[in-house]
Amino acid sequence: MSRTKYRMFLYKTANRLRYLEGEEFAAEVDEIIDEIQRKKLDKTGDFKHLILWLDGRKKQELYTPKQKARQYDPFEIPKSGVGRIALFGLSNVGKSTLMNAITNTDVQIGDYLHTTTTGQAGACIFENITFQIVDLPGFLDFKEDWAISKQIVRVARTSDAIMMIIDLTMDIDRQLTFLIEQLESANMLIDGESVYKMAIIATKGDLPGSKEAYEELLQKTDLEIIPTAYNNQEALEKLKKRLFDSLDIIRVYTKPSGAKPNFDEPLVVPKDSTVAYVTEKIHSNFLTRFRFARVWGSSSEFEGQQVGLEHELLDGDIIELVLTRQQTKSCLKTI
Repeated sequence: MSRTKYRMFLYKTANRLRYLEGEEFAAEVDEIIDEIQRKKLDKTGDFKHLILWLDGRKKQELYTPKQKARQYDPFEIPKSGVGRIALFGLSNVGKSTLMNAITNTDVQIGDYLHTTTTGQAGACIFENITFQIVDLPGFLDFKEDWAISKQIVRVARTSDAIMMIIDLTMDIDRQLTFLIEQLESANMLIDGESVYKMAIIATKGDLPGSKEAYEELLQKTDLEIIPTAYNNQEALEKLKKRLFDSLDIIRVYTKPSGAKPNFDEPLVVPKDSTVAYVTEKIHSNFLTRFRFARVWGSSSEFEGQQVGLEHELLDGDIIELVLTRQQTKSCLKTI
């Protein structure tokens, strides 16, 4: 069976199982497996793996304890880290594989439609900063008014940045058009503008034909495109840096007078923060006692430059505050 026919079989399988659960889900899985075996399709590797996956999902459906619907929301993901980035794309484009490559998670992956069925979060660490990556279920663009599509958008709204995942081995126009339509219909993208930081991560950049697909993608959008390959560690590290940049935050390190900077616990503040903002974040009373600050790093003209409250800081700057001495008030007791 050709790859195209195999993918059509996956689409039909996804449709058959979409709203089933428990015993009904298991019975339908048995019928699908029986159909594969009757047609002798299990002689190929794709269908052998599909049978194993279906059997595993059946066992999971039958033997995993179910929580009450009102008590459990599979898309309820508590925030963690200094920011949240959502992975937003069609099913089977490599979101979960990317998630496993750049976070501390081990999300189930497979060459099947809708392997990820709930929202999953992982911690991505860039240098000494941790931020959250959310792997959302993939859209099924052939299914209109799919309930889970609304849940995907709902979680994406809670994120600081949205990364559209485009598979360079699949139809570029189909993927991009559908994702843009989803964002526009949710009013998350209006006339090409959005309050969310958005970019495209182009996956599978190491596979044949990906270079040509990347060039095609460049012609179809003005969004930033970040090409990556899961087996290229350098590309993955560059991706982490770009994800950190999308959060519009910077790291500022404090330095007591005569001591070394504390590089273990940076202050994380919005990009374009001033010395005044950082001073107040350290302690609200410090603003009234502020004399000047010394700054080392990209924002200074020279090491240890003396600056005032309006000085704008950059990522990685070191700051030392010089304050007036706190006055001690003496209390006189009247006899």
